[in-house]
Amino acid sequence: MPDTIIALATPPGTSALAVLRLSGPDSFSLTSQLTPVASASQSHRCYYQTLKYEGDLIDEVMITYFHGPRSYTGEDTVEITCHGNPLIIQRILQTYLKLGARMSLPGEFTQRAFLNGKLDLTQAESVIDVIEATTLEALRGAHAILEGALGQRMQTLRIRLIDLLAHLEAYIDFPDEDIKPETGQQFIDSVRLTLNEVHELISSAPLGKILREGVATVIIGSPNVGKSSLFNALLRSERAIVSPIPGTTRDLIETACNVGGFHLRLIDTAGQRTTEDMVESEGVKRALHALSQADLILYLVDASQPRISDSFQPPEPLPHQHFISVAHKSDLGVHPDHHQKIAVSSKTGEGLKQLEESIRQKLNGGRDLEKQGWLTINARQEAALSHAEEALLRSLNALMKSDPPELASIHLREALQSIGEVVGLATNEDILDALFSKFCIGK
Repeated sequence: MPDTIIALATPPGTSALAVLRLSGPDSFSLTSQLTPVASASQSHRCYYQTLKYEGDLIDEVMITYFHGPRSYTGEDTVEITCHGNPLIIQRILQTYLKLGARMSLPGEFTQRAFLNGKLDLTQAESVIDVIEATTLEALRGAHAILEGALGQRMQTLRIRLIDLLAHLEAYIDFPDEDIKPETGQQFIDSVRLTLNEVHELISSAPLGKILREGVATVIIGSPNVGKSSLFNALLRSERAIVSPIPGTTRDLIETACNVGGFHLRLIDTAGQRTTEDMVESEGVKRALHALSQADLILYLVDASQPRISDSFQPPEPLPHQHFISVAHKSDLGVHPDHHQKIAVSSKTGEGLKQLEESIRQKLNGGRDLEKQGWLTINARQEAALSHAEEALLRSLNALMKSDPPELASIHLREALQSIGEVVGLATNEDILDALFSKFCIGK
């Protein structure tokens, strides 16, 4: 029988109110030692009570009881809303620990919800994404998975694979029963359809990484092309010092902003030039290092000047990097050399919306996310689906070459196993412990 666990479910510190959560078989009996209502409590009802221990008042609280399995964890659960004084919170925790509860581990409430069948593994993982989302789009995607959108797609794929395997293996096991093998075009089309759907989900992984982790965005270019001005314009705040004097920005300036629905970690850099100034030279080196680590590069040139006048040419972007060329200071005119670039003026605001839309299109991979939705996969899910994709491809090749049906069956079973791993149907305990350890205590 599992232990009864307790934890603070709201952030630590002083606040008007705080919530503590218990889950486990003794949640009600332990609470009944502090207040007389617990033994007769109704599920999903909130009660105003006083908590007392050994005759001493602890606090006046609101207590909500959830009878398992109709609770978040699937177990008997109690939530206590008390005054947010850390002394009161600590005293309630210590009292329950004396009575026999134990402090929960990080993510243990959600882990119990998964183990008790209240959530599949994709939904459990999305809980931390809901908590940590930094944009409305990231929150929208996390909510979609928490509501079961990804799990339902996995279930659809599993049912299709199970049906294919059932028919194929019936033919293999009972060759004399006149069972026609669906190894013709219909069978191949079903495998190919599954392969395409898996590939589509895998292609969402880069977007998922961006939504969850943000985008390291470097603004780079020669001195006096207006990097700090664009930095401020995107922030809509005078964060960086703007000056016509070359070398004003000598170190990296980093801050966060929301552009086109994405969380950008925006980095202003020193102008790229050869200099004898040791401090500025170090700033140039740091800018190049930031450039090598960037997810998104905004390369600025002076819109009014010919291309040949710019001595700095950025290195070829890495495969994972997004690159946008910006002809800045367009209010001074745009030279014909830069007509293919996005013309922007931080002074007048011209082109800023076009730049933001270009950033959005680069980062979402050209998807129409309003129609397709913000459903994305994480790194663990990507690895499992990649194994499924490889197995489906091997199965498809075996069918196309008319290999023995046993080979196609083996590969289809591998794909089924990998898809099951996405929702937690074939996940070992070490993986679960590592996954839930990333959660905060109380969740």
